[in-house]
Amino acid sequence: MAALTALAERDPKAAYDLGLRLLRGDGVERNTHQAIEWMRKAGGRGHGAAQFELGRMYLVGIEEMGPDPAEAESWLTLAAAQGNKEAARLLPQAQAAKRDAQGNYQARKELRDSWYGWYIHAPYYWVWGPSGWYLR
Repeated sequence: MAALTALAERDPKAAYDLGLRLLRGDGVERNTHQAIEWMRKAGGRGHGAAQFELGRMYLVGIEEMGPDPAEAESWLTLAAAQGNKEAARLLPQAQAAKRDAQGNYQARKELRDSWYGWYIHAPYYWVWGPSGWYLR
């Protein structure tokens, strides 16, 4: 593991390989967080397969990590630019998911803002006075 880690620091193919091994638990203890970190290092250094796999993972989410359409779009765009046909096919799905997520965020913000207005201005039924609690 130490030798592969040292090699992965220098070589994007080794970083991708280490990410796969950590993702699968192949010869190492399974660790999705570290797997994604190594995949990101490989993808950041131009490794097309890592970029595609990251895009796919961020599009669907894996284990404890939910989907992140914006990240998916970024990685799939990089992979598609390198000629990955599957990345080009998934890219519109990531873009649509990103738009939906932004729309859902706006709806949640409006709901949160309306709740906050209620929260600030709603009167209490019971209030505390000199002789204890009483109903208004």
